[in-house]
Amino acid sequence: MFESNDFVCRHMQLTKADIVRVIRQKKLSSFTEIQDETDAGTICGTCVADIEEILEEELERRRSNASS
Repeated sequence: MFESNDFVCRHMQLTKADIVRVIRQKKLSSFTEIQDETDAGTICGTCVADIEEILEEELERRRSNASS
């Protein structure tokens, strides 16, 4: 999928690392929360599915860390 420095939301100039950072720092758990924090997906919407996939990866990581 995306490397850390790849742009996910080109309109907002957000990389995968930016999205992951805000999810982790703010403990976000929904696309709407990410959108509120970053404005990602608010202009053309083509990045929505990619952001949702990144969010799911992070939520899975969070769940597996919590059960360890």
